[in-house]
Amino acid sequence: MAKNAVLLSITVDIDEISALLRTLDIDIVREVVQKRTFPHRAMYLGPGRIEEIIEDIADTRIDLVVVNGILKPSQHHALETQFGRECADRVGIILKIFAEHAHTDEAKRQVTLATLKYELPFLREWIHKAKSGERPGFLSGGAYATEVYYEHARSHIHRIEEELKRRTEQRELRRRRRRNAGFFLASLAGYTNAGKSAILNALCDTSVEVDGRLFSTLSTTTRKLEWSAKRVLITDTVGFIKDLPLELVNAFNATLEEVFLADMILLVVDVSEPMSIIERKLKASDAILTPRLQGQTVVVVGSKADRLSESKVEEVRIELESRAGPRRVVLTSAKTLSGLDQLVQAIDHTYGNTNLIRATLPQTDEAYSLISSLYDIADVQQNSLTNNIQIVVTCKEGDYARIHARIKAVGGIIEAANRRQCEDDAP
Repeated sequence: MAKNAVLLSITVDIDEISALLRTLDIDIVREVVQKRTFPHRAMYLGPGRIEEIIEDIADTRIDLVVVNGILKPSQHHALETQFGRECADRVGIILKIFAEHAHTDEAKRQVTLATLKYELPFLREWIHKAKSGERPGFLSGGAYATEVYYEHARSHIHRIEEELKRRTEQRELRRRRRRNAGFFLASLAGYTNAGKSAILNALCDTSVEVDGRLFSTLSTTTRKLEWSAKRVLITDTVGFIKDLPLELVNAFNATLEEVFLADMILLVVDVSEPMSIIERKLKASDAILTPRLQGQTVVVVGSKADRLSESKVEEVRIELESRAGPRRVVLTSAKTLSGLDQLVQAIDHTYGNTNLIRATLPQTDEAYSLISSLYDIADVQQNSLTNNIQIVVTCKEGDYARIHARIKAVGGIIEAANRRQCEDDAP
């Protein structure tokens, strides 16, 4: 039987939290929006509004109180105490979905780690309130039980982190073996439910489950690209979502590392959605990706293009290119296979470009001429500033030394360089 929930929000933008709840088969029987610039410091919504809600739902079966935001421990404690029901914020709901969709042992460990880290501040608050003489117990578990669970959680976190660290080392060994065997690694990344798994199935002739629910993919899946003669592996990864706390991102580092340590990133966005939503989701994905990129080529892949009319396709492409910056944009459909040949061409062009040079160039004719010529043999990202040009070049091993020397010859300053051989023994 589906659970019933009351949804509390300080913004009218409740589409995403509603979709998250539908994924858990939770019915929203009451939506309460109190427009505020900031949440009330005590109960998220104003105390008077909370009292009204409690009176209104007195004769309604309510299993859960959901907050469309992130709660402080004191707010969580106050709401559970007032409503006498389980209370969950946005992160708590995401973790419930993760728990339902975790099937592999590693995914389950990551979910457990994220959940324990999420609960610790709430546990501390319940312990503090219990010692202050207020109602004891986390979720009515009793003061003693709460304190015991808190200590158990801390020990459990340490054990899981050690196990995930060991598995990270094993994955790095597998990646090294793949590269030594001449494989090029590309990762599908992007917002949850953007269509990454469908693209993996189309490119790799595989049958990974495609599910319309949010966060249906929590474990990585790696398959060989079948559309190219080159030795390319494509990895499907966990989806992103806006305002994901850093602790939650870090807890899933074992999965996300497949994105950040890949040679190339295919950033997937659902182009069938309104451009305002595409832009918001692209920014949310960039907020997670950008700080940890190491110069990899990023291609923005528009998925579900078959849902657009012919006249709309070009309009969406132009708008998406204006938001993608220097990154290449390819519109595709896993259903009709349109655009996938262009995506494979982009992968083939980048294949073997695993050597990185980050540099600052003077704004001179010689520097601009160099940049223009580099586009023919490497992937180049550039950013023109007031007095100089910042570039990131990813190139093949055979071109690395020559490009390095040419940058210096035009007065460029090498800021970072990473030389990593990738044997190209494709037929």
